[in-house]
Amino acid sequence: MILTVDNSAIKQRIAALAQDKLFKDAHQEALKKEIERLRQIYHQQNIQKMGNSVNNNINNGHSLQSPTPTSQPQQQSFHQHKEQILS
Repeated sequence: MILTVDNSAIKQRIAALAQDKLFKDAHQEALKKEIERLRQIYHQQNIQKMGNSVNNNINNGHSLQSPTPTSQPQQQSFHQHKEQILS
């Protein structure tokens, strides 16, 4: 009788752990999709920034090789922060 009660409790615990694992797996998959979505947005924004920078440089007569001094450290900081979040 005691073994039957123990088996029942163990089976309930296994079922609860299995359900918890399913929830965590689904949550992890959702997070992976969100990371990919954010990466795509980040990539698109970089492409737009590059296009805007090229257009601005052409319109202002600047070389494509001369980034503004204030934008480079900000971009590095943002990029480092993004990498920390995504890793």
